[in-house]
Formats: sequence, structure tokens, C-alpha cells
Amino acid sequence: MAKCIRADDIIGVIPARWGSARFPGKMVAPIAGRPLLEWIIRGCKRSERVKRWIVATDDGRIADVARRSGAEVAMTSSRIRSGSDRAAAVVAHQKARWVVNWQGDEWLPNGRPVDTIVAALESHPGCDVATLARPMAAAEKTNANRVKVVLSQSGRALYFSRSPIPHDSAGSKPTLLHIGAYAFSKSMLLQFSAWTPTPLEKQEKLEQLRLLEHDVPVAVGICRTKTFGIDTPADARGLEKYLTKRRS
Repeated sequence: MAKCIRADDIIGVIPARWGSARFPGKMVAPIAGRPLLEWIIRGCKRSERVKRWIVATDDGRIADVARRSGAEVAMTSSRIRSGSDRAAAVVAHQKARWVVNWQGDEWLPNGRPVDTIVAALESHPGCDVATLARPMAAAEKTNANRVKVVLSQSGRALYFSRSPIPHDSAGSKPTLLHIGAYAFSKSMLLQFSAWTPTPLEKQEKLEQLRLLEHDVPVAVGICRTKTFGIDTPADARGLEKYLTKRRS
């Protein structure tokens, strides 16, 4: 039986730290006239399923942008390294049973991707975790910053990798790009955060592999809305170009 997640029983957390090896301070980097984080908050707040959003940050400059953009703010330690651990630190003090963890560097134009991830969680009764994927462009397959995922026939994650997966000798089947957003039950998020990093997680530098290495099933919703992951200044320029073209 599918689970039903009520709006008053789920919160959204947007982890947004200042430090980034490839793009320090990217959360407040101006893109088409607005800080990146403001774009993220505006998209998340258009969700029909998640109405409360908390930005989890370690920096006052990010907190100021978050408050001006209409989000709540939770200050967290700068020693926290992963987005999920930062979300767990916030959720531990909340009553909600479910949480959406939307990364602060994943631009979205509206709330549909958030609604898709909640629906994926609801439609897989045996899963306490859900994430998103979409078909990726052929040019992205060899980009190690673009994480790939392969699915079972029931729509659960089999593996995530920075390498092109699966091998497709005919080149005819689209590869799925993993979108770095998750929905968790509160209990699973806290358990996940308590586990130490696992071998494949450390090898691939992908924290979601910690779930698979502990045999936790992960439902995957297919996102039909275009999003942009901002990992580098070049990604930010690409998003600005895209937004400027949309406006023209």
C-alpha cells in the first residue's frame, strides 16, 4: 500500500555551506541578477507538497540571502562536510516525520521536481529514501561532475557512479543523470548520518552509495523538469546564459 505524506508532516531543508573546493561562495554568486541561493529558494517554495523550507548554513552571508528570500535559517557547524549531514543536524530538532533535502546548488525553475521526489517516496512503500534522475545529454556522459545512476525494473537505484554507466555498446539507450536531491524519513536520515563513510562511497566520493552499501533501497523518480547543478563558475555562466535566453 502506498504511503500518504501530509503537508504538515514534511519539511524541506536546503544545505548551503560557504566552502567549496571548486567554487567558494557559490551560494551567493550573482546569476542573472539574483544570488544562486535565491533562485533555489524561489523554485523550492513553488512546491505543492512541501511548504516549509529551512536553509541549513554555516555562514552569515548565506543566512542573510536566505532570510531575504523568505526561507527559515538554521545555523550549523562549519565542520559538517556533507549536505545530508547538515540536513540531519536540522531535522533532529524538528517534529516532521519526512524531509526533502534539496541541495543549495541545484537550480530548479519551479516546484515540480520537489513534488516528483515526494511522489516517488509515496509510491514505493518499501523505501524510506527517494531521489531523482533524468535522461542526460550524450556530451555529459564522460563528465565526472555529472553523476550517473542505473535502476532496477521497479525503479530503485542499483548503483551511482561518476563513470558512464551502464556500458552501452550500441549507444542507443540514454544514460540517467542523478539529480542531487533526496526525500527521507526522519529516522532514516538520522541513521544515515550516524553511519561512517563506506568503501564505495569513499572511492567514488558519492555519499548516496553509503545507503546502497547498507542495503537501503532507494526509490528514483524520473524528473521531466530541467534543473542545473552548479559545481563550477562555468556552470554558473551556463545557467545565466540559459536564464537570459528564457527571458528574451
